[in-house]
Amino acid sequence: MARKKKKLRISSLLLTACLLVTLFCCARQFLTLQDLQAKQAYYDGVYQDLVKENTELLATKDLLNDESYMERLARQRFKLIRPNEYLVVPAETNKNIQDQVQVDERDLH
Repeated sequence: MARKKKKLRISSLLLTACLLVTLFCCARQFLTLQDLQAKQAYYDGVYQDLVKENTELLATKDLLNDESYMERLARQRFKLIRPNEYLVVPAETNKNIQDQVQVDERDLH
């Protein structure tokens, strides 16, 4: 009888140890899964931002391939003109333009 109790106690301890090891492994896997889900959510956000940026860059690329847009951009930003055209500048900003652009005195009217 004492032998049966001893066997039962040993088997109970082994089963309890196995149960604890199993619970520990499951808890560790659960935490790993939570961490991976958080990383996936972060990278999904990064991916969405990159898709949006890529769409904007493609739109900009299309604009830069448009000749009329490039001409308008050159005229607005750099005050470029075509041959036989005159640049008309308001008087208060004339000094600023002359500082930025080399203007031939013969072209001023």
